[in-house]
Amino acid sequence: MERLLQMLGVLAALYAAYALSIKKWDYETEAQRTARRTFLKSKGLSNTFYFIHAGTLFLLNLLSGGLFAFYWLYRQWQAVLHGFRRLSAKPLKHGPFLRAVGGFGTFFSLNAIICRTCEYMHHKAPLPPWVWGTAWLAGLAGTLAGTDVTTRAAGYLVFCAAPALLQRRLNALPKETIPPQPKPAEIAAAALALLLALGLLVAWRIFIK
Repeated sequence: MERLLQMLGVLAALYAAYALSIKKWDYETEAQRTARRTFLKSKGLSNTFYFIHAGTLFLLNLLSGGLFAFYWLYRQWQAVLHGFRRLSAKPLKHGPFLRAVGGFGTFFSLNAIICRTCEYMHHKAPLPPWVWGTAWLAGLAGTLAGTDVTTRAAGYLVFCAAPALLQRRLNALPKETIPPQPKPAEIAAAALALLLALGLLVAWRIFIK
């Protein structure tokens, strides 16, 4: 229980830091607004993303040992790389597969692109990358290294919920409502992710424990 309270305290501190640092379109002059838009475009924006209902993403992630998130990362990067633009016209390196495999690092840069795009389109941006990335990795750490069932369960929920909460903010961009029904490819990916998670669990028990 003490570990759980510590984790909740860290998440609360991260959210407080986000609330204090969130950027708003409240610049006093048109020159400031133009400068901000130019800055966002120089960093890079995307006009395409992968959309899935946030509740569906959370459920599929929950039922697949958290590994569905890597399929989600692959689909996000596939869409983002297709629509990515910045003033220098320099494309991003590496394809969606490598970026999904390296998800624990590329999650931060994906979050950054989503934040900039939301701000540029005058939508409320999600939590900044260092907050979401830290929460996602902390959830994984709590799942693997928790000393009791409560801590591990809480860590697993955070690990599964972080991508879904980020997706929830992203889903505010299109005018259309995202349907909750999963697509066949998403169900298949979740099933394969579950089999992989079970295989990793068996290997963990045999070779490590």
